Amino acid sequence: MKKSKPSSKTSRSKPKASPEVGTKSKSAVSQNEITQSAAFRRANADAESYSRDPRRLRKLFEDAVDKINHIPRGPFADTWPYLMAMIRFIRAYHRGEYRDISAQNLLTIVSAIIYFVSPFDVIPDWIPVFGHIDDAFVISLALKSVRGDLDTFMAWETSKV
Repeated sequence: MKKSKPSSKTSRSKPKASPEVGTKSKSAVSQNEITQSAAFRRANADAESYSRDPRRLRKLFEDAVDKINHIPRGPFADTWPYLMAMIRFIRAYHRGEYRDISAQNLLTIVSAIIYFVSPFDVIPDWIPVFGHIDDAFVISLALKSVRGDLDTFMAWETSKV
């Protein structure tokens, strides 16, 4: 009978956590950190006063345009066209050209753009690569509830041409 050496596999055979589990709980923490942050709460609280003040809406639009000209698109991935539509929507709403949106969805868009333009949020914008991840998350979160209205707005834009 042949003696077998103890396998090194037995010392490594401890169950490992799948990467998905670690990633999921890590991203859940990040999501919670963002939605519970002072910056997120402040953006939501300020949205109503912005939506009622044409000068503040115009300034928000200008700040958003300035920021999109200086940031990488990468963190925004597929939401970039919708971010651009949110910014154009704010301009059209400010000008009184487009008002076909519920009050709640208006506030969602305005608060997302307030968060987007704020340099002092959960991950400060000056941090290379990571500084815009929280902004992208907030835009995608807003998009979940206003996508239909943004699609309608973009169709309206197209029909004007």
